[in-house]
Amino acid sequence: MFSGPDMLLRFSWIFSVFVLISIVPQSLSGSEIEWRSIGLRGGINDHRNDEDFKQYEGFSTWRLPWSRKWDSGWTFGTYLEANAGLLRGGGESAFVGSIGPGIYFTGIEDKIDISMGINPTIISKHEFGDEDLGGPIAFTSHIGLNLNIVPNFTIGYRLQHMSNGVIYDVNPGLNMHMIQMGYRF
Repeated sequence: MFSGPDMLLRFSWIFSVFVLISIVPQSLSGSEIEWRSIGLRGGINDHRNDEDFKQYEGFSTWRLPWSRKWDSGWTFGTYLEANAGLLRGGGESAFVGSIGPGIYFTGIEDKIDISMGINPTIISKHEFGDEDLGGPIAFTSHIGLNLNIVPNFTIGYRLQHMSNGVIYDVNPGLNMHMIQMGYRF
């Protein structure tokens, strides 16, 4: 597929996009887009695939200006999320990165956070041993529960499903159980 200079060029381009994604929302923070959280997550698949998968990634989220707080103390809001990391399976490793919108509900004095969303995803390699995920473009949908036990520190669980949405002939999908920890601004 890609090797040597082509792979280096591809990774450089992807890295540049994520750097830009990190800088642009920060520079727009005066216009109602602000940091929401940063952190790390990792997990394993649900073993329905031919290969066992593990995924590790860093993430950043930014609060978007659309939100509503109810008298009960619960808040509904929107966010933008960017992820970059490593997907391993079948003795192979690949870069995986995504960016996309999401919604969240927080309550009980901001101690509980429920989030969900869908992110277009890029995978640098789609064949992992006996498993073919179809191609380099996929979509990752997710739902998660985070607990804010101490101020600004969160731990949580996230169920995510990565699939190419039948863009390619092969579309086995990949369900991941992820544990995450992060800092919430």
